[in-house]
Amino acid sequence: MLRVIKKGSLLIIGILFIYMCLHRPTEEEFYQWFQDQYHISCSNITCTFQGNQNPYTLIETGSTIKEEYLIFNTIGKTFEGEDGSQKCLKVIGVLGTFMTITEELKAGQKH
Repeated sequence: MLRVIKKGSLLIIGILFIYMCLHRPTEEEFYQWFQDQYHISCSNITCTFQGNQNPYTLIETGSTIKEEYLIFNTIGKTFEGEDGSQKCLKVIGVLGTFMTITEELKAGQKH
């Protein structure tokens, strides 16, 4: 009986591992998630915040994407606003979705 439970557990773990490998989200899926989560839509390096009356332009100034992990990937993005403020976001993509690891907002310089 114990052998059957061990074999069943290994089979479930194997199926879960394969499922996670096949459902690791892409960078394109990140941008869709980012738009839904933060109301910011991006095209090329320019992004627009759409949550208020006046659209606010952001420039993507930094990007790191690590897809060499088998069951997940990590994405780090840095955006700079018109006023010099920076938003740094690091997320992990797993099981077809993203979860925020860290989110920092640095105030811009007043001129």
